[in-house]
Amino acid sequence: MKRKIIAVIAALALSLTALASCGDSSSMTPEMKAYEAGANKDEKSRKAIETAEKLYNSLTWKDELNYVEEDLIEKRANQFYGITKDMYTSGLIYFGSGATAEEIACFDAVDADAAEKIKKGFEKRVADQKKAFENYVPGELVKLDAAIVKVDGLCVYLCITDDSAKAAELIG
Repeated sequence: MKRKIIAVIAALALSLTALASCGDSSSMTPEMKAYEAGANKDEKSRKAIETAEKLYNSLTWKDELNYVEEDLIEKRANQFYGITKDMYTSGLIYFGSGATAEEIACFDAVDADAAEKIKKGFEKRVADQKKAFENYVPGELVKLDAAIVKVDGLCVYLCITDDSAKAAELIG
């Protein structure tokens, strides 16, 4: 009986592996892969992640943006934006190397009050980055002056890019 169960589990795992390898998922984060696999289908908890992915994949970046792994999002959100886990249901962050100010952060807030706090955290981040870059790489100030900080319902967006007009369009 144990052998049959193990054989069924192995066959299922092999089938899932084969299915997961279909299509181009090289630009997908673990959250998007989980979403595609059927996990986390709640509309409220995926909009920020989908928008962050759209920004990352649709805009041209000078820097190589690095995806913040799921287990570090809570720490980085608090460190850079003053956002605590009780303020959001999901989120995604991309940081540049530090040579540019390029950055994406998108969070789904738990309520309107939390959305406003997240927005203020994003605004403070932009102000802090302006101070950091004014003597380091003054050319980045143009990008920071045009940074997108937007609340749409419970979704809160930050995008620092050379193409803020296209970013605003993608965010909606």
